[in-house]
Amino acid sequence: MDQLWNVLLGAAIALVGSVVTTVLQARLQRRAKREEYLWNKRAELYVDLLRHSSAQIAHIDDDHVDEQYGWTPEREQLRLDLTARVQLFGSAAVEERWRQVSHAGQRLDFYARENLLEARGDYAQLRSDAYEDPEYVRLSTEVKETRRFLVDQLRRELSTDRHLERAA
Repeated sequence: MDQLWNVLLGAAIALVGSVVTTVLQARLQRRAKREEYLWNKRAELYVDLLRHSSAQIAHIDDDHVDEQYGWTPEREQLRLDLTARVQLFGSAAVEERWRQVSHAGQRLDFYARENLLEARGDYAQLRSDAYEDPEYVRLSTEVKETRRFLVDQLRRELSTDRHLERAA
C-alpha cells in the first residue's frame, strides 16, 4: 500500500511539475512576443523619426514651430502621428533629442530665410556664399551634431551595434 501511495505521490508531483512548466513557458512566450512587438514598433518609429527629422517635423507640443512656413495639413497630421508614437513607444531621452534636432533645424532655417536666400524665379535658393557665412556654418554644424546625438540615442536604445556586431 505504501508503494502505491509513493507511486501516486510521484505521479502527482510530476503532473504538477509539468503543469507549472507549461504555464511558465506560455507566460514567457507571451512576454517575449510582447517585447518583440514593442521593439518592432519602437524600431519602426525611430526609423520614421530619422526620415522626418530632416524635414523639420516637430513635436506637436513644440511652441517654436512656425506654422506659416511649410505648413500643410499633411505635415500637421504627420506631426500628430509622430508625437503620439514617440509618447507611446519612445523614451523621454529620444523625445528630448528629437526636440533638440527640431529646434536646431528651425534656427538654421530661420537664419537662412532671413539672411541667405535669393530669388530664383518662382522659388528661393541659398546664396552661393552661404557656406562661407560663419553663423550659417555654426548653425549647420549644430544641426548635424544634434542629429548625430539623436542617432546615437536611437542606436543605444535598439542595441543596434550589439545586434549587428558593429563597432561604434
